[in-house]
Amino acid sequence: MMPEKFPPVKVKDPSSGKEVELSPIKVWTLAPKSRKGVKIGLFKSPETGKFFRAKVPENYP
Repeated sequence: MMPEKFPPVKVKDPSSGKEVELSPIKVWTLAPKSRKGVKIGLFKSPETGKFFRAKVPENYP
């Protein structure tokens, strides 16, 4: 089974401090009970190789 590909998104890389366009590895919704939440993506820094989480747009697939 192939992992599904997500379209790239502009995020700020916290380890290098630069804004880069990356495709998330995984996307999920983070929400408290009975309230609207935010979508979070898991990204890997191209420079340092560290993983980080960042908010993705609400209408993201």
